[in-house]
Amino acid sequence: MRKGLITVLVIAMILLTLSSCGGKNEEDIVYDSLESEKGNKLSIMIPGHNPNDENQWQNIVIEEFKQEYPDVEVEFVVAGWDGWMTRVLSSISANDPIDVINDGANNNPMFAMRGITQPLNDYIDLENPNLHINTMDEVFKYNDKYYVAATETNVCVIFYNKTMFQNAGIADPMELYEKGEWTFDTFIEVAKQLTDTSGEKKQWGFATNYPYIFLGSNQTSILKLDDNFKYELNINDPAVRRVLEMVGDGWHNSGWYGWEGDPWSTFYKGEAAMLGDFQNIDIQMIKARDYGLVDFEYGAAPMPIGPDNKDNVSPITTAGWSMGNGCDTPNHSGKLIDMLVNGQAAEIARQQEILNPAHLALYKELAQRPYCVNSYDSAVGGAFEIFQDVVAGVGVTQAIAEYTPVYQRMIDEANSAYE
Repeated sequence: MRKGLITVLVIAMILLTLSSCGGKNEEDIVYDSLESEKGNKLSIMIPGHNPNDENQWQNIVIEEFKQEYPDVEVEFVVAGWDGWMTRVLSSISANDPIDVINDGANNNPMFAMRGITQPLNDYIDLENPNLHINTMDEVFKYNDKYYVAATETNVCVIFYNKTMFQNAGIADPMELYEKGEWTFDTFIEVAKQLTDTSGEKKQWGFATNYPYIFLGSNQTSILKLDDNFKYELNINDPAVRRVLEMVGDGWHNSGWYGWEGDPWSTFYKGEAAMLGDFQNIDIQMIKARDYGLVDFEYGAAPMPIGPDNKDNVSPITTAGWSMGNGCDTPNHSGKLIDMLVNGQAAEIARQQEILNPAHLALYKELAQRPYCVNSYDSAVGGAFEIFQDVVAGVGVTQAIAEYTPVYQRMIDEANSAYE
């Protein structure tokens, strides 16, 4: 069994154990006032964060919170990206939940429905204009309760080398999109036209580190949720098969996908015509251009629309702030989350000042119709392994047959934690 699958299965076993022995039941939580929380400790976890860096906006917000609410002590729970989830689960198992958690789509509805986090409705300002309610409705709302407060949607797009397109006489992707012609078929045709790996200097039509993003472009996912937010296996959906076949063709058969070193530097060096990534990369590319690493004009376009994407949704990911189920300071934690939401909105606005206004308008447009494949597939570790196999040349039928029983076991274990 592959290492990634083992890791996910171990996490699933821990979560299953928590359903019977850890955390506090929602009905046992006493909704009380700020006054009753005086003298308590408020813990906060931001994976990979340095709490001692005075210039980071999160630390500035927390210092402001300390000044406004001196009756609680704020404590950072420090953890890296490789071990933060274990820290969260251990805190629930020890009946000492972390109060505020930097939480995201990759962990939900897993965290919410297993009682790791609790509803925020009674504690945060839902009228806050800095909340991205549209995204919260789509990704973090279960049984009419919000479990994560999100400030933004991180939209997945195609960055493209305008110079390369113009030199090849190929239509601009945004022009194709505006005419309703930016589809899987058109995208593949363009990617093949802009691929040339015959000589010493290679050029690929497309590069990305996230082949699963095409699931969102086709409005599908490896898993889906039923009316009670339980997981159901969706791996045999024809829409999923079409995505896997497309990825297998580009990555293995036709070779229009590729990169050397990593997808980003390959794109920066002008060796990939298109890069599939999320909008936050735009700021990094501007900085790379300022450093002289990018010497061409680039554009941003939506992901190509798949044949099953009837609602014209756009793949996204998102993150925000949640509250540990049964935490000691829910009222103060709600106030801190409000302040973090506002602080993050201000930081995003500051960073986006350097963005191309046309790109920014596109991101805001696409954010109005989000589809978060990360959320649905989180119970099987994002389904990364099946894509890795298809990229390596495993046939789609064989890959589906292999992973169907593996993913079904993982789903059964995940759903059993609801009982």
